[in-house]
Amino acid sequence: MSKEKRRGFIGSYTSYAMLYFFSYFTLASFNAVLPVYLTGIGKQTSEMSFILSASSFFSLAIGPLAGYLCDRTRRPRLISGLLMAGMAGMSLLFGLSRETLSLFLLNGVLMSFLVATQPVSEQLASTGPYRYGVLRVWGTVGYSAGAQAAGIAVQSFPPMALFSMVATSALLTALGFGCIGKGTAPQPVREEKEGKPRPSLSIFLRQPQFLLYIAITFLVMGCSNINNAFLPLLLKDFGVPTGVVGTALSIGTLVEIPVILFSNKFMDRFSSKALLMATTLIFAVQYLCYGLAASVWAVAIPLVLLKAVATTLVMMLNLKVVRNLIPSELVTVGLSTVSACNALGSILMQNAGGVFADHFPIQTLYLVLAGMAGITLLMSMLLRVKDREKVFS
Repeated sequence: MSKEKRRGFIGSYTSYAMLYFFSYFTLASFNAVLPVYLTGIGKQTSEMSFILSASSFFSLAIGPLAGYLCDRTRRPRLISGLLMAGMAGMSLLFGLSRETLSLFLLNGVLMSFLVATQPVSEQLASTGPYRYGVLRVWGTVGYSAGAQAAGIAVQSFPPMALFSMVATSALLTALGFGCIGKGTAPQPVREEKEGKPRPSLSIFLRQPQFLLYIAITFLVMGCSNINNAFLPLLLKDFGVPTGVVGTALSIGTLVEIPVILFSNKFMDRFSSKALLMATTLIFAVQYLCYGLAASVWAVAIPLVLLKAVATTLVMMLNLKVVRNLIPSELVTVGLSTVSACNALGSILMQNAGGVFADHFPIQTLYLVLAGMAGITLLMSMLLRVKDREKVFS
């Protein structure tokens, strides 16, 4: 590529599309059918849940630390690129490992690296030169492609084919962070230039509504991670081949495209409270359908129509709520804090879900999740956020 073409590519819409496509392709290709891969190499459901919970455990420390470094150094793209390069190497080691403890440690490190970059990419999508929806939609396309590719890889090729694909995609994501241009990094804050003190991190503890939101998403994302782990296994129980599981997850992801593309039409128009209530209701309906399903179609239809929509709404809500509750200087730390608390919920609930599934049918587990989603719906009625800032318009 000539110097002129390189200059034209850096900071262009194409460079953003590359970043979001490969970031979510990496997430899906590693995560979408990982439960099937782990049970396929002989891991029990409790062992599988233990391994998957590692990402949440490690994210408790790595997520907030990475967020703090990004806000303090004002070099979020560099830090995120280094984390993705580290994930590439760890994914290859994961494919070579079979011991439960080594899989736990490797999964924890590589997934926490990836999760730590997501608050950065979300904030860049909302502050860059292009509208959030037309950037973030490439993440949906990437996740859909990654889920499909992972299903085919696990079913038809040796395991290292999958993890080599993950590593390549992670490196391309790292390249994407370097190509979106210097102008997209958060700018120095005016108050710091005028000598005013930087807001203390203790502000998170002095915000009751922020703490309430964390408590709600703690339960919501804990249940969602159980769903991510056990939905492929539920489909397998109904006799669905691994390749078709990947296809179902891929198609389900594409449904979120209009939600993201038209996010400017509703995310700033409705209150955070109304959006959170609608999201928790979608989760509750989804889990209830899985728990009562008598055929594979009763699982596939809510999977396609509801699963990706609900998780996408949570991601956008995180950005909306944090931007309206937390000072701009600490937004990345705030997003990372939400992510870390969600990770704690995932640790506790995913391991509990694995033990539960060892003794009861998976569909019984989903009825429990439906009840917990109902509790979060009631909690969301108490949320109060002054939605002053337009994030998605």
